[in-house]
Amino acid sequence: MKNKFCLAVSEEQIMELLWKRDRGMPSKEILDYFNNQGKDWKKQTLNTYLSKLLERKFIERTSEDRRYLYFPIITKKEYRQKKAEKFIYDAYNGSFLNFVSALSGGELISQEDAKEIEKLIEKGD
Repeated sequence: MKNKFCLAVSEEQIMELLWKRDRGMPSKEILDYFNNQGKDWKKQTLNTYLSKLLERKFIERTSEDRRYLYFPIITKKEYRQKKAEKFIYDAYNGSFLNFVSALSGGELISQEDAKEIEKLIEKGD
């Protein structure tokens, strides 16, 4: 499985900001936000992160009023789902059953939990 959904900490922080703002943001505003949060990023540092996110199709860039705006094209829910799938693939050979077994400590899960898992599987969410 590709490593597309393993973001660096700073890349994930940028995505969190874009998801929270839910609008296109210029790089200057993104840079100012993080530098006000204690980061000491230069413009080129941010541009490197943004380029990687663009390349991996997490964000898109549009031009507006002679500046670029960045916005997410993958939702937070989609990201978390793919990240979880990758974890199960890497740690449990892609087996959800192995994951649930490890999570339950090898113990049988309760009938109630089994029904809830069954509902989730049927729902596909």
